[in-house]
Amino acid sequence: MGNASKDESQNEKLIRLLEDQLAHSNQQNKDLSKQIEALTDQVRHLTKLLYGSKTEKSKYNAPDGQGSLFDDDPAFREPEHTEEQSQQTISYTVVRKVKSKKRNDSLHDGIEVEAIHYHPENTICDCCQGRMIEIGSKIVREEAEFIPAKMMKVQHIEHAYECKGCKVDSSQPAQIKRGKAPQPAIQRSIASPSVLAKVIYDKFAQYLPLYRQVKEWDRYGLNTNDKNLSNWVIRAQTRLAITCLRTNERVDDG
Repeated sequence: MGNASKDESQNEKLIRLLEDQLAHSNQQNKDLSKQIEALTDQVRHLTKLLYGSKTEKSKYNAPDGQGSLFDDDPAFREPEHTEEQSQQTISYTVVRKVKSKKRNDSLHDGIEVEAIHYHPENTICDCCQGRMIEIGSKIVREEAEFIPAKMMKVQHIEHAYECKGCKVDSSQPAQIKRGKAPQPAIQRSIASPSVLAKVIYDKFAQYLPLYRQVKEWDRYGLNTNDKNLSNWVIRAQTRLAITCLRTNERVDDG
C-alpha cells in the first residue's frame, strides 16, 4: 500500500513537472511570436523608408510659381573675362587616397591550420644538371575547408571469461565473469547520448522541425522518421525529469 501511494506521488510530481515544461514552452512561443511581429513591423517600416516615394522640393521653383534657370549658375553672375584674364592657366594637383579593400570574409583566430606544400617535380637544373636549393616560399591563397560530421556505428560487446582450472574440477562450481556494458540512454533504441543531444539542440535551440531533421540524419547515414525522433525527445525529457525527482528526493532524505 505504501509503495502504491509513493508511486502515485511520483507520478503526480512527474505530471506537474511536464505540465510546467509545457506551460514554459507555450510562453516561449508567445514571446517569440511577439518578437517576430515586432521585427516584421520594423522591416516593413524600413522597406517603406528605403523604397517608398519621396517628395523633393525643386530648386527651380519660385514663390510666385516662376523659376529662373540662371540664378544658380555662377557663370551668369560673374563679369565677363577679358582676353588677358582668359589666357591664364590654373594648375592644381589632385591627391587621391587609395583605400585598402577590406575582405568581407575571414576565419577566426586560433582555428586549426593545415598547410599543403607544393614543390617542383624536378629540382635538377636544366643548364648544368646540378641540384637546385630552395630560396623561398609564399602563400598563394587561403581556403576555408569544412569537415562535416560523420555517423559511426558503435558496437557494445560484452566479453565473458571462464576459469579453466575450476571447470575441470568437478567439485568446484564454474567461475564465469562477464563484462558489463553501460545502460543505454533509451532502452531498445539505437539513439546514443550524442544523437539525442543533437536532436534536442536542433529542435529547441536551432528551431529545426523534426521532419526536416530526418533528411539531415539520412545524409549522415541514419534511417529514421519524425515519429522516432519525437519519441526520443519525449523519452529523454521523461528520463531527465525522473532523474531530477530522484535527485531531489535524495537531497531531501539527506
